[in-house]
Amino acid sequence: MRTLVLGLGNPILSDDGIGIKIARAIKKKIKNVEVVEASAAGFRIVDQILGFDKLILIDAIQTEESEPGTIHLLNPQDLKNARHSSSIHDISFFDALDIYKKNGEAVPREIIIYAIEVEQTDIFSEDLTSKVAAALPKAVDRIINDNFQPQNNKLVKQ
Repeated sequence: MRTLVLGLGNPILSDDGIGIKIARAIKKKIKNVEVVEASAAGFRIVDQILGFDKLILIDAIQTEESEPGTIHLLNPQDLKNARHSSSIHDISFFDALDIYKKNGEAVPREIIIYAIEVEQTDIFSEDLTSKVAAALPKAVDRIINDNFQPQNNKLVKQ
């Protein structure tokens, strides 16, 4: 099964970079995993995920209902109507996927979304806030444990 880890966010907007930072950490720990980093969604990134069986999407989220650092496990339906899932210049990532799928493209059959509750996304900084920074290694471990069976020595770097 071909799996892609897609880290979304902007690494110079504080906590908004958590998805990319988690994806980079996974790349360091897992052999032969394909990782893509993106700061945009919609049509602009769909081509990068074609041909994969499974997509692990990692991004920041602000629900204002959970503590910063909370790790949410979501599915695409959970985000279909999210406030920032698209811009006025693009359609949402999931709408773009639907279009590609209807046209017979090989889109991932399985999409898993890990969304990290964030605190600060509108200040220029490469640093995460303390609660989000503390969640980073926990999120990396959870994603690896959930998806890459770390007990298999062939997958995890020693």
